[in-house]
Amino acid sequence: MKLALSPLEGAWHMVSARRFVDASRIARQILSDDPDNPSAMVCVAMAEWELGHPVQECIALLERAVTLAPGTAPYWHNLATLQASSGDMAGARDSFAQALRIQPDDTMAFYALVQNQRFTAEDQTVRDMLTLYGSGTLARQALEFLCFGLAKVYADLGNHARAMHFCIEANWLADRRYDNGPQRQHMQSLTALAEAGTIPQARGKPPGPAPVFIVGMPRSGTTLAEAILNRHPAVFALGETPTLGALEHNLLQGKPDRLTQLGRDILRASAEQGLRAMRAGAPEGTRVLTDKTPDNAFRVGLIAALFPNARIIHMRRHPLDCGLSNLFTRFNAGHGFAFRQTDLGERIRQTADIMTLWKRTLNLPILDLSYEMLVADPDGQSRRLIDFVGLDWDDACLTPERDSRQIHTASQWQVRQKIYSRSVGKFEGYKEWLGPLVKAMGGQDWIDSEAQDQLRAG
Repeated sequence: MKLALSPLEGAWHMVSARRFVDASRIARQILSDDPDNPSAMVCVAMAEWELGHPVQECIALLERAVTLAPGTAPYWHNLATLQASSGDMAGARDSFAQALRIQPDDTMAFYALVQNQRFTAEDQTVRDMLTLYGSGTLARQALEFLCFGLAKVYADLGNHARAMHFCIEANWLADRRYDNGPQRQHMQSLTALAEAGTIPQARGKPPGPAPVFIVGMPRSGTTLAEAILNRHPAVFALGETPTLGALEHNLLQGKPDRLTQLGRDILRASAEQGLRAMRAGAPEGTRVLTDKTPDNAFRVGLIAALFPNARIIHMRRHPLDCGLSNLFTRFNAGHGFAFRQTDLGERIRQTADIMTLWKRTLNLPILDLSYEMLVADPDGQSRRLIDFVGLDWDDACLTPERDSRQIHTASQWQVRQKIYSRSVGKFEGYKEWLGPLVKAMGGQDWIDSEAQDQLRAG
């Protein structure tokens, strides 16, 4: 017999299912009847944070919850997550540490704690993680979190063999499902569409700020590029959004060639719908909207049809450094290709190939921005970036680490640091383990050619 969920259990279930609007609505109803219910406070905070509500308001709810129930580890864990998102790294570390004092086997807290600092020695935190690793008591997902955390620790320490050991185990434990077949077919359809030269355009330019789409592979520097732009007072940065994906689904229903059958008025109406969603909440004086969803690399044809005034920033990073960074990252959702070297290598190659195709076939401004050149010459490349989006220079763009918006992606700690170059060439210490990745990309010759092309384009 299946027991019915209580309203609060139902709200938390909706958070797990990413139904954040429903979760917030139900949890707020519970709070209206029981204003001191800490679980309902946490549920509201996490759902509304995911919906993009002001992070400080969500943090205030969590701080009240841990005051009411100071011995509940998950509340401290969630508070730490939002503190890290807002840029309060010291507060996040303290809250994660408190969660671990209450629940010493909270491997998610260990994982998050190590993501928000750089290790220079095997301290007590690392020793505790290793003891837990060797205990034989962890379920599969708990062990997965711990292994991703230990991989990051030993990468920081420069122990490549040990870092790769934990990285390989973590990705194996994750066991994310990914089928290359549909993506290969999608690439064929996009190629045929682009080569035919029949992509239509919406009737006229949609009103309002110009959209800028930052595309590329995950872990290629898209968050850094957007942080630089967002320091400009005329830019409103959206982070990763579902806007283009939803428009693609509604208009094309999985068949790229349907784009050629859409009338200009339909495209114009869809573009205006998308822009309304993108500019919701944009302050007065906004001239540029940014969306940094990496997968939009495969939607540039749709972007050209909907937004004739759009600009594309293509973030490019050395294929092996980018691949290695993906392997060491535990993505919460999606990115199923990132957990196996063969799938990841193919995706990196597909992303490079589709962007080469768009540049050759579309009349759309596309800026190649090399991650390596950006970290080597932040001033020159940031000025190039600001000029490309049509804005006058502002010195604030040289301090992306001061970007005050909440960050939901895996780059939330890195983007709070001053621009650094220590991740450039990191793959050199791991090459002996990256054979499947190299082969899936087409071999070392392609990798070398792509790396050189990135530098020339930059």
